[in-house]
Amino acid sequence: MHQIISFSEPERWERAYARASCKDIYYRHAYAELCHCMGDGDPFLFVYEDEEGNTVCYAFIRRPLHALPFASDARLEGEWYDIISPTYGYGGPLCAEPREQLLWEFRAEFEAYCRGANIVSEFVRFHPLLGNHQLLEGTMDIVYDRETVVIDLSLTEEELFERYHPNHQRNIRKALKSGLEFRVFEGHGALQQLEVFYRLYRATMDKVGALPYYYFSTEYLVRLFSRLGRGALLGAVFLGDRMISAALCLREGDVLTYHLGASEETSLHLGTNTFQFHHIALWARRDGLRAFHLGGGHRGRDSLFQFKHRFNPEGTLTLNNGKKVYHPEVYERLVESWKRHHAQSLAESYFPAYRTPPAVCVVAGDGSQVVSSWR
Repeated sequence: MHQIISFSEPERWERAYARASCKDIYYRHAYAELCHCMGDGDPFLFVYEDEEGNTVCYAFIRRPLHALPFASDARLEGEWYDIISPTYGYGGPLCAEPREQLLWEFRAEFEAYCRGANIVSEFVRFHPLLGNHQLLEGTMDIVYDRETVVIDLSLTEEELFERYHPNHQRNIRKALKSGLEFRVFEGHGALQQLEVFYRLYRATMDKVGALPYYYFSTEYLVRLFSRLGRGALLGAVFLGDRMISAALCLREGDVLTYHLGASEETSLHLGTNTFQFHHIALWARRDGLRAFHLGGGHRGRDSLFQFKHRFNPEGTLTLNNGKKVYHPEVYERLVESWKRHHAQSLAESYFPAYRTPPAVCVVAGDGSQVVSSWR
C-alpha cells in the first residue's frame, strides 16, 4: 500500500517520515519547503508500507515539462513531468530495515505510479552516508559520480586531530596563534548573523564564478533557520569582532551535514577554513553527534575534495546517481526538440538530456562536451 503526500500537507508528511524510523534532513518537510521556495518544483513524499507495517519514504521534486522553451515543439499532449531528488541534497529510499522484498515491493509500486502519473524520467542523487544506491540495484541505471568525505565523531578529540593531514594540523595551530575565535550560532542568534554571512557568501560565489542559482538569497537563509530550528547552525570564525569565515550546517538525528560556506579571501592565509571545520567537528562531537559529512568536490578529486579529504583520509564515501526513463518515446521527442531549439549537440553524460543547460556546455580539449550542474 502506498500514499502520495504533497508539499501542502506538512503534518501528514512529518507523521509518515516518523514512521520510517530513520532520520535524515533531506526527507523533512521543512527542507522540501526550501526547495519549493527556490522554484525547483513541487515536493512530494511517496510512502510505501507493507503488511507488517515496515515503511519506506521517498522524497522527490516534481517538475513540469510544459515550462521548457521547446516543449511545444515536442507536441506533448496533456501534462508531463520529470522528478529529481531534493535539490542541493540527497535522496533515494529511506527505511529502518531495508529488506530486499520490502524494497522490491516499494519500487514496483513507485514505478507504476510514475508511469501512470506521466513522469518521463527520474534522477536520483543517492545518499553517500546511507549507501542507499545498493537498495535499488537492478531497478535503474546507477552510475558513480564522485567521492565525499565524512568525519567520524565517535573518535576522541585527540584521535580526530591525529587523522588530519600535517598541513591541516599546522594551519590549526597557526590560526590559534593568530588569535582566531570560533563561535556557533543557532536560532535567533544565527538570524542576527545572516546579513554578515550573506555578504561573505556572495563574495565567495563571485570569486569562484558560481552560477546564479547558487547565490540563493537572504530570504532563503531566513526561511532555512526559521523552519529548521535546531536543524540548522552557523559555525563562524572571528578575528576580533569581524566574521572572516563561516559554514552553514544542517543536523538531523546524530548527523551534521555541511551545506554552505563562505570565507574572506584576504584572511585565508591564517588557516581560517581548516580552523573552522576542525572546531565544527569538535562542537558536533561534544553535542553528541556521530558523523560530520563534509560532502565532496566539484569534479572528481579536485582541490576542494583534497581539502576535505585531509580531515579524514579513512572517511571516503561514494556518491552515486540513479537514472530511469519511464516514457522513452516522449523522452526522445524532448531530446530532439532540445537539439532543434538550441542548434547544438548534447552531452551524453547529462541526465535528463533534454534539461542540459546550454549556457554551461563547453568543449573539452578532446572535442567532447563537458557539463557541470546540480540539475
